[in-house]
Amino acid sequence: MMVHEALEERLTQLDELEEERFFAGFHQQVQKQHKKAWHDRHIKLLSFKVNDLVLLYDSKFDKFLGKFRMHWLGPYVIKEITDGGAVQLVKLNGEPFPRKVNGSRLKPYNGGPAM
Repeated sequence: MMVHEALEERLTQLDELEEERFFAGFHQQVQKQHKKAWHDRHIKLLSFKVNDLVLLYDSKFDKFLGKFRMHWLGPYVIKEITDGGAVQLVKLNGEPFPRKVNGSRLKPYNGGPAM
């Protein structure tokens, strides 16, 4: 009789555990949806056109941060934009940039002294 009662108690514990796991997974999924919605609301879409002046992010600062150094190169002029988002840049003196860059590494140049 004692073994049967212990077995039933263990089965109810396992059922409760599975129910808790289900609720935990559900709450995790809801939290992930909330984070994604917040992130999507705060995305700033940048659209560039040919002949716009832009600054290029200097990727050497990804690993070695320079607190008082300029993190942006340029200004450059946009010569061509591909469908995939790659951008061909040209220096202000007309010299082409050696390679195409991802459009997410650019920001609009708003004037001021040349860097």
